[in-house]
Amino acid sequence: MKRSTFVPWLIVLLLLAILIYRELNRKIPVNGERVKEHVISMKQAEGYTKAFKEAKTLLMRQLPNPGYLDSNFNLPQCELFNKDAIGAILNKPGTEGLRIYLGLNPKKEVCFVLVPVTGKGKDITERLAIDYNSWLPGISSARAGYTEDAEAIERGLRCPHICDLESPLSKN
Repeated sequence: MKRSTFVPWLIVLLLLAILIYRELNRKIPVNGERVKEHVISMKQAEGYTKAFKEAKTLLMRQLPNPGYLDSNFNLPQCELFNKDAIGAILNKPGTEGLRIYLGLNPKKEVCFVLVPVTGKGKDITERLAIDYNSWLPGISSARAGYTEDAEAIERGLRCPHICDLESPLSKN
């Protein structure tokens, strides 16, 4: 290869490598002021989880049949969702937030159901799998009702089956 063609190709390859690196390390941009609306200290979070466990124990004592709560309304300590599931929601065009509903699955376990939400607070009830690989959310409007292929996220990994046993949030 002649030296005169080697340098331009080297520059093209370097630029391509930089672009690929940038795409692989892209993060979702955040507005710090909007984040502040939702942030609590880990001390508060620990207090909340401890209070929940204590309240659940008290509730079980109040019931004539203490086993009823676990057999018909099994409350999890927490659920884990992987980043791909969360990313699928956040990448849904028009998404400005995430709403978490409580549900009851066929095993009588209370579960979390996650759906994308528009900036106007409307659930986006459409298929999530349209584009799992998109990097940036687009613009779309939510519809009333939903189609047969509409999707939400569930099936989180429940604690105590899979937990961070060293977290102050699960030690209470």
